[in-house]
Formats: sequence, structure tokens, C-alpha cells
Amino acid sequence: MKKNYLCFLSFFLFIVCSVLNADTTLNTSIKEILDSPKAYIGKTVNISGIFTGWKNAPSAPPISRSDWVICNEDNKGIYCAGKMPQDPETSEPPKYGDKISLLAEVCFSDETELPYLIVLDIMPIKKPVVEMVSIMNILLNAPENIGETVSIMGVLAKGYGVKGDRQYLIADPTGVIKLGRLPKLYPTGTILHINALIAEDENGLPYLDNIVILSAKVD
Repeated sequence: MKKNYLCFLSFFLFIVCSVLNADTTLNTSIKEILDSPKAYIGKTVNISGIFTGWKNAPSAPPISRSDWVICNEDNKGIYCAGKMPQDPETSEPPKYGDKISLLAEVCFSDETELPYLIVLDIMPIKKPVVEMVSIMNILLNAPENIGETVSIMGVLAKGYGVKGDRQYLIADPTGVIKLGRLPKLYPTGTILHINALIAEDENGLPYLDNIVILSAKVD
């Protein structure tokens, strides 16, 4: 009886120790790390925030000029070193303001006296569900739809504005609309699937800005 009890006690202690050591990852926030950085040094954390590239930087980069920033909704940022996030389908970096989640180790810079993150893994970026519309739909509903994010599929083209400036355009069977700055240049004739913000130019005409390339097919 005593032997069985000792065996059970040993097995119970083994299970407890295994559970305690199995997962030391902490779910925390950017604010908590910034408020109490030394409590997190050396800890592995799950953290979510907004990708801001090199904006909202809290200081000089702790490791290299390739370090980038994740921040919270109050624009309080923390540097990330190592792996750069990218869309698994297009290999493009996330757009400024996209929400991302990280698995990272918290470190501390004696030079800046601020914490930073060594990125171990980046969870897939979830794309928001965006309604696909035709270019004619955008043109007919302007200016009421200014500020909306839409999805468009069309062919990349080039043209000239009223001042002779070269412009990128996208065309579908219903019409043509001007594009703002493209995150990556493609040859004319490329079939693009994009998410974009409907904006208004200096002449009060709608165009597509804040463009995210979802797919690109070059014939």
C-alpha cells in the first residue's frame, strides 16, 4: 500500500513539473512590457499590435537599421529585430496600420534603456473581408463612397493627367480609374487584384490609394 502511494506521489509530482515547464510563454501587451520592461527580460511572449514599419520609433534601433516597430493603439511603439512580417501569398510586407501577432523574446537595450523584441515567429496576417466592386460602381457612387476600402480586379495601364503627368490606371470591363502610389511596380497589362481606399484628388475626382496587392498575373 505504501509502495503504491509513493509511486502515485512520484507520478503526480512528475506531471506537475512537466506542466509547469511545458509552456512558459506569456500573453501580454505592449503597454505592460513598456511599463515594466525588466519584469519581462528573457521571457517569451505572445503579443499583438499594429505594424508601423519605421514610424512611431521609440528611439534609435537597438540591433540594426532593419529593425522595425510594432505599436499599440496609443502609438506607443517597441522595436522588433529579426524576422520581418510578410503576406504568405504575395511575400509583400504588411501595410502601415495592419494588425499582426508575434511570438518574441523580450530583451533590454542598455544604450537606449528601452525593451525590444527578438521575433521568433509571426502569425499569419488576417486580411479583412473587403467587398469586390466594379470601377463603374465607384465612379457612379462618388463622392459618397470616399473613404471606403474596396476590392478591384483589373488590368494595369498608364496614362497622362491634365498637366501631362504620367499616371498609373486600372481598367476593368466597366471603366478606368487612377491609382495612387503602387507598393510594387508591374508592367502594363498585368492583371491585378487589389484592395484600395477610395480617395479624392485635387480636382474632386475619385482615385484608388493605400493599395494592397492581393495577386498579380503578368501575361
